[in-house]
Amino acid sequence: MNRRSVVKFAVAASLIPTAALAQSSQSAPSGEAKHAAETLRAGALALESSRIALNKASDTGVKRFAEFEAAEQETVAMVVKAASKLDAAAATPDKEGKAILESLNGIGGGKSFDTAYIKVQIDGHQRLLQIQDAYLASGKDVVHRSIAALARGHIQEHLSTLEMLQRQLS
Repeated sequence: MNRRSVVKFAVAASLIPTAALAQSSQSAPSGEAKHAAETLRAGALALESSRIALNKASDTGVKRFAEFEAAEQETVAMVVKAASKLDAAAATPDKEGKAILESLNGIGGGKSFDTAYIKVQIDGHQRLLQIQDAYLASGKDVVHRSIAALARGHIQEHLSTLEMLQRQLS
């Protein structure tokens, strides 16, 4: 959740050889395209809800998490798009995600917003973890496996942090 984590992720992602990225994206089988699209959609919900939280969160820890989450999701989207050659449309929340964002926007702020935002983030991070685990169980592409492995570690760290924030808000 800290800047060091975001920087480590960005540095690790930048170490993926350009040739491997080019090869991966030219021959990306449907498993890789599915992994990328699902990661981008779920990540877009995490990003957009965090952007809302930057304006509405009242708890310092929640606001700080939203700050780091937004920055990290922007980086993850950039890396996944580069590896899969997907366009920006792939990085938008699905219909359910849009409804969740609309609901968050409807909450005025304060503790009720903070609690709702943390719940959205926990659910979203659990979904992101499922996506990465599913790809790691069957995916073959070295670039996508590397992205999934890096993301998985950060997602697990975020879930721990989110659960701690949830307990503090209770």
